[in-house]
Amino acid sequence: MKRINVRGFEETYFDGQHLTLSDLKKEKIEHKYLFNSNIAAYPESVEFHGEKVSHVTGRCGLEGIFKDLGFRQTSDTSHFLWWELSITTDEICSAEQRFLTSLLPRTHIGNQLPFLEYFTSKAFQKESPYGNFRFTFSIRELLFHYADQLCHGKSPVLRVYETVLYQQEILYTIVVHPLNIHCYDDYPRLPSFGDGVCGYADGSIWWRCQSPSETYIHRLNVNWNKQFYVWDHVCLALHMEPGWMLHVDQDRLFKRLNVCEVSQRHLIKPPETPLSLNEADNILTNLKAGIGYAGVRD
Repeated sequence: MKRINVRGFEETYFDGQHLTLSDLKKEKIEHKYLFNSNIAAYPESVEFHGEKVSHVTGRCGLEGIFKDLGFRQTSDTSHFLWWELSITTDEICSAEQRFLTSLLPRTHIGNQLPFLEYFTSKAFQKESPYGNFRFTFSIRELLFHYADQLCHGKSPVLRVYETVLYQQEILYTIVVHPLNIHCYDDYPRLPSFGDGVCGYADGSIWWRCQSPSETYIHRLNVNWNKQFYVWDHVCLALHMEPGWMLHVDQDRLFKRLNVCEVSQRHLIKPPETPLSLNEADNILTNLKAGIGYAGVRD
């Protein structure tokens, strides 16, 4: 099914399913890049184990978070607070080892040069299309705060929510909600194991990445041909009722915050604008000075 999202972009979505690339290609949909067949060989279904998620915002969002000492949904048309799976360098190396172990004898693995670091999916880049200020939490910590404050101390429910297909992006969404919220009862529980696209176990989300790049280089003799394709990533959508706030103390907010560059093709909505790293650093410094922040206490 198709819809227009809050940013004005058309998206194709599939309720209650996390569809692989192969599954999507079986659907009767028109798409510019999904069915591109002239793609150079690349590692498919590489399994990552991510323990952290991030929420990125602009200057206005940053100031609002510190004013409220917490996070809330800011759109009248959405009940979600969005967090993207954040894959670290160590997790990329571990995923590469798992992938090689599935293909090669253990004695040959040490001879292989790193390869995943050369793929260019936005899921692995430090830049963000959403702003210059990134809050990064462990999934355990985020779910603890959510359970403690908004789920009456009980563990939240994680469900397979949607697969969303954009022009060059596949988004796998996991919805997180309290037990007493029943509007997601028809969506399947997120698995803890199995052969699906992603699941949750022991504080980490495992994700079998379908395509780690948005472009691939196909080499024919001396000619290099760039082929555009889709890339995929995973997001947590925390259910937030109007007026709900996910509170985090000031020290913890600063400890979990860093500045980042905005990607060239950004999705920042006016009046926010992309900032340079120097501008973002200055804003963060002025914010600390304005509230008399002396430093993070352990």
